[in-house]
Amino acid sequence: MKPYSIITLIISTATFLLCSCNDNFKPINPSDELVDSVQTSSSISKLISDYSSDIGDLPTRIPSLFSVDTIPSNKDVTISGIVISDDNEGNIYKNIEIYDVKAKRAMKISVDAGNLSAIFPVGTLITVNCSGLAIGKYAQMLQLGIVYYNTTSGKTGFEIGRIPYTTFLTRVKVYKTTVAPSALIDTMTIADIRKSGSELHNRLVCIKNAYFTQYGADYGAPVKLTTVGDSIFAPSTNGIGYPQSREIKDATGSIFIATSEYSKFARIHLPNDTIKGNITAIVGWYNDKDAVISSSKIYHQLTLRSLGDLGKGFEGFHQLYY
Repeated sequence: MKPYSIITLIISTATFLLCSCNDNFKPINPSDELVDSVQTSSSISKLISDYSSDIGDLPTRIPSLFSVDTIPSNKDVTISGIVISDDNEGNIYKNIEIYDVKAKRAMKISVDAGNLSAIFPVGTLITVNCSGLAIGKYAQMLQLGIVYYNTTSGKTGFEIGRIPYTTFLTRVKVYKTTVAPSALIDTMTIADIRKSGSELHNRLVCIKNAYFTQYGADYGAPVKLTTVGDSIFAPSTNGIGYPQSREIKDATGSIFIATSEYSKFARIHLPNDTIKGNITAIVGWYNDKDAVISSSKIYHQLTLRSLGDLGKGFEGFHQLYY
């Protein structure tokens, strides 16, 4: 074989593998139109009010915690929002969060693909055609996806599933935007977050003067981390894969930061509890058991997109790892 043929084969193989690892992503070029908003037939708020119900229109295993409502395929239901999620560090997996700046509502969109931030980076304005999709609760938090029937023992029933990537591409349009990054984040206290309702879910917030307490979680209650080995963002779950919770506090209360053991910073030690600063995170919620909310538990699970979300005040911590 001639040398140039070998090189060509290597390049072709590498390209194939790269595409395979990235779910055969193809670049999406944004519209040349520079806009702050787009014309849509609906909004995140209207989508929720029009099509989401308490128990859904399909049978689920725990209707008050899991629900599926189908969106009619014969209606024009298009929403828009600016991407606020970032999966480059592996702590967000197969979903995109978008935010309606004017209405201050956000939505999680479940998409069956990884590395989505390579195509839809933070700050990208997108529209999504929701006709024929589904909206529903997974562990009591709303998301947009498709109808999925789970056959797993103990979890049998309909639930929200991931939109196939090829299907998502036919429904999404990308635009340039002039919205300032600061407009995507709301500064809130932990007390503000915990007393809010579902309207805050999937929003990007900044908590000031917050610190890691060196506590984890035991069924929604803080528990002291007893070993140095546990004092990291996300110890292994031995393949089970649930996020690991770590308590943070500010002057108003406590809440959990949840981290995947598959994130790039999972094994990094938590900042010392003497370090206080700004923590930016996406607001999440997880309740897959309690039909009645318990005042003794914390159901919020905040998600860091990367360690870069530990901002002013954490400079010394960052120096240890960069």
